Amino acid sequence: TGTVAFRTFYWNRVRRIVPAATVILLLICLASFLVFQPFRARDIGIDALSAFVFMSNWRFAVEGTDYFAAAAQTVSPVQHYWSLSIEEQFYFVWPALIFVISAAILRRRWPQRYGTQLAAGVFGVVVSASFGWALHTTADNATWAYFDTFARVWELGVGALLAIGVGVLARIPRTIKPVLSWLGLGLITASLFLIAEGSLGFPAPWAALPVTGAALVIAAGVGGEPSYQQFLRNPISTYIGDISYSLYLVHWPVIVLLAAVMNAGPAFDICVLALAFAAAIAAYHFVENPLRRTDRATLTSRIAQFRRREFTIGRTTKLAGLASGT
Repeated sequence: TGTVAFRTFYWNRVRRIVPAATVILLLICLASFLVFQPFRARDIGIDALSAFVFMSNWRFAVEGTDYFAAAAQTVSPVQHYWSLSIEEQFYFVWPALIFVISAAILRRRWPQRYGTQLAAGVFGVVVSASFGWALHTTADNATWAYFDTFARVWELGVGALLAIGVGVLARIPRTIKPVLSWLGLGLITASLFLIAEGSLGFPAPWAALPVTGAALVIAAGVGGEPSYQQFLRNPISTYIGDISYSLYLVHWPVIVLLAAVMNAGPAFDICVLALAFAAAIAAYHFVENPLRRTDRATLTSRIAQFRRREFTIGRTTKLAGLASGT
């Protein structure tokens, strides 16, 4: 249409991210006041406030938090919100850059392909500069680099480049797509073993391993899913993908809160897995999806149905309640 719908973009981001993240933050604060001493619960409340305004990465950076060295008994249960904070900071700037590029193209009346090329060039420079800064900061202060926004922007910038290049990626031959997909999974799997607590050079250059793997998996799916890739396309994998945001939100507080009342061991690991997936299923079906998809008209209709005692619960919701409760 020749316009950039800022309001639509940011409203969709808010509906997608904020409701579930806020509900989980409130539950974490409540659980912290029940489980921890008042002074620690107060600190967690401050952490939650910084996470709510998407600035937790800078709070943890200033505090000198060592993400890998901190024990579960002392770490903040909202510490994982650092990555969500960086993501939203990136999404605050990215549309503005697209707008500036679009305005320059329209003023000069260049063809649309020039806009794509210019955007690719600009983000190529941003990604290169960010990766260079990440290398420098990691060598100087790896703890700070872990939470530094600009030291992490290149990881999201790779995704931006993929989005810009969808036209080219859609032309990848179908025979090559499975190779790219499995190669990407191989890199992600390798990162699980090659990147450890004591690894030097993280986030740069080691984070390039899983980022490249994820980029290859995404690229292989542009313009049609790759064949011979049932590992990602089976119902279990796709459902885990559906609940992945909720699972991200709940997994870390489950680990930290359980560590306050249980000793490490097989029983602890089993409880973490069970409670994390139960909480994620409940958060996805009862918080994330309803709040993300409900508009004013739908909400008004649901309230009216409830008052008339005509409100019914769908089969999927019943199964989700049963699964999370079990």
